Amino acid sequence: MDIRTLCAQVAREKNLRQSTEFSYRRLLLSVGITDDSLGRDEVEALLYNLDNVSTRRATAIAVRSVLGHMIKIPKAPKRRYVLPDEQSIRLALLTSPHELRGLLMMYAGLRVGEACAVTGKAVTGDRLLIDRQVVQLYASSRETGSEAKSVLRIGPVKTGEAEVVVPFWLADLVKTITDTAQPSIVRESLRRAGSRVGIKINPHMLRHWYATTMLERGAPLTLVQQQMRHSDIATTLRAYSEHSTEDIHKMFD
Repeated sequence: MDIRTLCAQVAREKNLRQSTEFSYRRLLLSVGITDDSLGRDEVEALLYNLDNVSTRRATAIAVRSVLGHMIKIPKAPKRRYVLPDEQSIRLALLTSPHELRGLLMMYAGLRVGEACAVTGKAVTGDRLLIDRQVVQLYASSRETGSEAKSVLRIGPVKTGEAEVVVPFWLADLVKTITDTAQPSIVRESLRRAGSRVGIKINPHMLRHWYATTMLERGAPLTLVQQQMRHSDIATTLRAYSEHSTEDIHKMFD
C-alpha cells in the first residue's frame, strides 16, 4: 500500500492528530519509504543512515506506528541551549512586532501555537487559560501525492486545558491582544529579532529559558511542572533540570 494512503488509514484508526499524520508521512518519505513492502531489516538499514538522533528517533516512532515493525526507538537526546541573559532577550523582543507572543513564551512557558492563539479573553487576574492553539501545517506535492496542502486552524492544546499564573504586568499586556497570529510568522519574527542583537531566539528556547530560570530562582519542581503543564514530573526533570559540578562548589565555598 502507498505510504500516503497507509498514513491516512492509520491516522483514522488510531485517531491521530492531523499534525501527527503529516509528520509521519514526511519522515517516512524522507528516508525513502514509499510503501509497506519493506521488511524490518530493510527499514532499520534506512534508519541507520540518519545521522541526527532526534530525526532517527522520530522516524523510528513513525515506522512502529504506521508499518508496525517493532524496531528499537533510540533514546531522546536532551536539548541543550546556551541561554542568553534576560536583558538581551527582552531587548531583542522589543524589536519584534510580535513581542507579546514572545513574552508569553518567556514568562508563561507557552508553546508557539498556544501563544499565537491567546487573546485578551483568556486572562482573568493573574490567570491565563490555555485551551487552544493555532495549528499550521504544510505538505508538499511529493508528500501528498497530488497538490500541496496547507492547513491553518485553531484546535485544542496537546496537553489538555489548563490555567497558568502569569506576572500581573504581563496579564495587563495580554488583555490588549484582540486577534490570533500565525506561528510561522511569529517564529521568523523572533529569529530576526534575535539576530539584531546577536543572539539566537526561537519559541522552544524561550520556553526552556522560562523553566530553567524558575528552577534557578528556587521554584519548587512541582510548581515548574504545573506551569509547564507536564503530565509527568520526570519530563520536567529530564528536560530542564540542568546542573554542573560548579553548582556543588557554589554551595560549599
